Amino acid sequence: MTNGREERSVWQMAESQLSELQNMRVLLEEARGLSRNLAYHRRARLESSIGEVLDEVDQQIQELRAANG
Repeated sequence: MTNGREERSVWQMAESQLSELQNMRVLLEEARGLSRNLAYHRRARLESSIGEVLDEVDQQIQELRAANG
């Protein structure tokens, strides 16, 4: 059985992780927008990589929200 202080600490850590993931997602979206200035072959490769990372970040956000629901 955990006490209130431990539960608060776990909740604060989850909120911090969620905030970091959301900030990372914003930065990745900005990088995706900036990539449009690159040559086509570089842009396509970069956008694909960013898309994969965005999917992973979205999944981690959903998992954090579900775990702390």
